[in-house]
Amino acid sequence: MATQLHDPTSRARARAEAMNWKPRNVVWELTLACNLRCGHCGSRAGEARADELTTEEALRVAGELAALGAELVTLSGGEPTLRPDWDLIASALVERGVRVNLVTNGWTRTEADATALARRVRAAGLSNVGVSLDGPEAIHDRVRGKGTFRRSRATLQRLVAEGVSVGVLTTIQRLNLNHLEETRAAAAEAGASMWRLQLGKPMGSLADRPDWTLAPEDLLTLIPRLARMKREPGPALFVGDSLGYYGSHDKVLRGRGWRGRDECWRGCQAGMQALGIESDGGLKGCLSLQAKPGGRDVFREASVRDAPLADLWYRPGMFAYNRDFEASSLTGFCGGCRHAKACRGGARCVSAAFTGALAEDPYCYHRVASLARGEWRRDLVQHAAAAAAVFSLSVGAACGDAATTPGVIDDGASVSDVDATPDAAVSDTVGLDTAAPPADSAVIDTCCETDYGLPPDTITPDAHALDTAEPPEDTTAVDACCETDYGLPPDASPADTSPATDADAVDCTDVCCDCDYGVPPPPECCP
Repeated sequence: MATQLHDPTSRARARAEAMNWKPRNVVWELTLACNLRCGHCGSRAGEARADELTTEEALRVAGELAALGAELVTLSGGEPTLRPDWDLIASALVERGVRVNLVTNGWTRTEADATALARRVRAAGLSNVGVSLDGPEAIHDRVRGKGTFRRSRATLQRLVAEGVSVGVLTTIQRLNLNHLEETRAAAAEAGASMWRLQLGKPMGSLADRPDWTLAPEDLLTLIPRLARMKREPGPALFVGDSLGYYGSHDKVLRGRGWRGRDECWRGCQAGMQALGIESDGGLKGCLSLQAKPGGRDVFREASVRDAPLADLWYRPGMFAYNRDFEASSLTGFCGGCRHAKACRGGARCVSAAFTGALAEDPYCYHRVASLARGEWRRDLVQHAAAAAAVFSLSVGAACGDAATTPGVIDDGASVSDVDATPDAAVSDTVGLDTAAPPADSAVIDTCCETDYGLPPDTITPDAHALDTAEPPEDTTAVDACCETDYGLPPDASPADTSPATDADAVDCTDVCCDCDYGVPPPPECCP
C-alpha cells in the first residue's frame, strides 16, 4: 500500500478512476489520404501520413478502446473510406459494444460505388454516416471543387435509399454564412435526418484563407438564427462544441442528446471524456487541437505504438492542460466570467486556433454578447501575454518536457511571440474598455446531463435535476461536456432530437430586448 501511495503512476490511475475519466467519445483519423483538396480542411488532408497504423495495429487499438470504456467512435480522415480496411475496424468496435459512425465527403464515381459503400456501412453495423455539404451547389463546389456537390448529394441519396441513417455536416465560414437555410433545405431534399454545424477555425488549409473565417461579432446574429432554425421543420439541428455557450439560446441549441438527456456546455473534455487518434497512432485529447504551421505538435501526447492504450490513458502528466485545469488560469473576460468553473474557458480548439493560447475563447457567444452590450470590455492585447504564459505551462506539463518546451508551439517561437498582435476582427470586437468584470461570480448551471456522461441506465433520476449551485472544482463525467466538435450523434430518433418549444425551455438570462443587433429575442423573454 505504501508503494502504491508514492507511485506516480498508481496515483494518476487512481485519480482518473475517481474522476471517472474515460475516452467515451473518440474521433479516429483512419488515414490522412483524401480524394479532395477542400479549401477549409483543418488537417490539410491529401496524402496519407508516413507509416500509418497497420490493420493489425488498428484492430488492437479497437479492442483497447472498448476495454477502456469508449462509447462512440467517429471514423474520420482525410477520407476514411480510402482506407480499405475501414469497415473491418468499424466491425471490431461494434462487436465489442461500441457505437460507431463515419464522416465522409461523399465523393463516389458511380451509383454502383455509392451502393457498395452503403452496403459496407450496413454490414459493419454503423449507427449513421455524416456527409459533408458546405452550402448550396455553387458554394460547396467553390470550397471542395467543381462537381463535388452533385456527387456528394448523389451518394447521400443512395445511402438513404439503402436504409442508412445519414446526416449532413457543415462547417460555417464566411462563404456559406448567408446560405445556411439553403444548405439545410438541400440536406432535407437529399433525405438527411440530421444537420450538424461547427465553426470554421484557422487551422490547416483554412488558416491560409483568413477572409473565410467569421469574426466574433458574427455570432450575434448567427446563434439566434440557429436557435430559430432549430425550432423550424427540417433535419434535426445540432451544434458542435465550437458554437454557443450559455445565453438565452444555448438550452435550445444543445437540447436533448442522443442518450436522451438534456445537454449543456461544461467545458472542453479533451483527455478526460474525449480522445483523438491520428492515423499513424498519435494520441491527442482532441484532433482539433493542432500545432502551428511548421511547428512541433505539442498536443500530441504519445503514440498508441508506445504502450497499451490503458497505460497511456493513466500515465502521469497526460492531458495536463485539462486534467489539471484551474479557473484561475483563465484570462480576460473568461477570467472574470460567472461561468468560469463550469465553462473552463470555452472550446480549447477555438482559443488555440485563433489566439495560440488556451485561456480564453474569443468566439464564446456569452462573451461576445456581453461585450456588445457593454457589460465589460478589455483589450485583447493586454491579456494575450498572460494567456500565452498559461498556455506555455499547461502544454509543457502535458508534453512531459517542461525543461525543453516551455512556451514553444513553433520551432523557436514562443506563444507570446506569435500572439502579441491579435487578429483585427477579434481586437475590434473586444474593444479597449478596461472596466472590471461583472461582480456576480456565481456559476449559473443550467445543465443536467451531458453527451460525455454515463449511459442512461446507470444514472438515477435525481442526477437529472437542474442545479443552480456552483459545481465542484473537479467535475465528474456526469457534469462534463455535451458534444464533440466533429461528427454526428448516433442513432438520433425524433424523440431524442425534437427541439423544445415550450416557454420553460427558453432561458432569458442573457436576452437583450432593446439591442439593435441580431434576430429578435424569443417573445417569452420580452413581453
